[in-house]
Amino acid sequence: MNRNLIIGALIFAGLLVIGLGGFLVYTLATRSNANQLSAVEQVNARKSIARDPYAGREQDAINIVRNYKVLKPEYIDGLMESKKSGKPLEVEFGLVTIDSLVEQQFLEKRFNMEFLTKGEWRALHLDTDLGGTTQTPESQYEVYLDYHDEAVVVAPVWIVDLETGEVIPRNDMASVFDRNSFNYDEVEENLKRPAYVVRAITSHKFDTGIDLGGVFLLYFLKLTSEQKHADDQIIGWTVIHEFKDEFSAYFQWKEMNENRVAKFRFNWATKSLEPKGLLAIDLMRIGENMDPVTAVDIYPNDYTNDLHIPRTERWVKGHGCRNKENHELCTAFVKVLEQQEFISAMAWLLTNGEPNATRRVEQCKTDRKCFWWPRKASPEHNPQDRDDLIEISYTYEMNKREQSVSFLVDSKTETVTPLDKLSQWAYWSVTPRT
Repeated sequence: MNRNLIIGALIFAGLLVIGLGGFLVYTLATRSNANQLSAVEQVNARKSIARDPYAGREQDAINIVRNYKVLKPEYIDGLMESKKSGKPLEVEFGLVTIDSLVEQQFLEKRFNMEFLTKGEWRALHLDTDLGGTTQTPESQYEVYLDYHDEAVVVAPVWIVDLETGEVIPRNDMASVFDRNSFNYDEVEENLKRPAYVVRAITSHKFDTGIDLGGVFLLYFLKLTSEQKHADDQIIGWTVIHEFKDEFSAYFQWKEMNENRVAKFRFNWATKSLEPKGLLAIDLMRIGENMDPVTAVDIYPNDYTNDLHIPRTERWVKGHGCRNKENHELCTAFVKVLEQQEFISAMAWLLTNGEPNATRRVEQCKTDRKCFWWPRKASPEHNPQDRDDLIEISYTYEMNKREQSVSFLVDSKTETVTPLDKLSQWAYWSVTPRT
């Protein structure tokens, strides 16, 4: 090969190597600078977030709620009663902190929640992320006071603004602390919602004809026929208002000494029901897969089940419950009959899940083997021999065995207390604990 060509090729190759080397050095340097800039931006972003003046102030939020002053419950109750009756207000104006009401067990007494165990205060920082590399500091916290109902936690919840010191109830349980003349009726009405939520859920009817309350009773009755389930227990419904129209409803029971919880979500506005989790889905599936069942009627034949009719007029003419001397006895009797969800659940229980139980139950009533029995409470349940303490029983025949459920009713306060395991199951399967 020509010597000059060889020399030229070597020179070109050298120049090419030098050029590629320079390009590589330039690329690496540029990428390094870009990485450094990116790292600086990330650090600056982290520094921006770390400087959030409201972060880590859970205890401050809790203290604001605990020291927040509201009207004394006895004052606002007296004020509203005075407005309705026109009588002079006899209670002095006064303010009290939420913490002092908690220490006085105000919530337990207001909600008949003696069975609950008070837990701890806790707070959750509400974090507003607007995206990108910047984040707006959020001055608001949610503050909870936890109570434990067996395996379920219920809590009044407040929204607290650290900037303004404003405290706003987030759910119905918190709003009961802060009643005034403007929101009083609304708060009192909202406190009735748990009963409606349970009623709506347990009256949910499947295509098979049975409702969810009946499914619960039949399912657990079948379980306890097995020896290993003899000590199973229905605990009942715990309903929690979450926010706006959303409610969580927990059905609890003990199965072989283990707590079980089936959770349902209920929307007050749409009346929609949604099972959450496998246990709730399984209970719904039992109702969906049952054979078609026809409801039976266990009301007395001489009683009209219409809550719009005055109590005494619900009985046929000539019935003893139309007489004044039987007022206390019949008041207690009607109070039990008015527990329509319980009566419905008991009626499903009497079907035993059989598709054609109507004829059998009607014959049982005709033979007077299925009947109601109201009477003055026995000394065991009425040691003071009160005339207004009444025991109501329903006796029925099932699988050729006589069985019964019994309730103790105070006709003055119209409170109903289940007296035996089956009546407790029937009552708590359709009645909220909260």
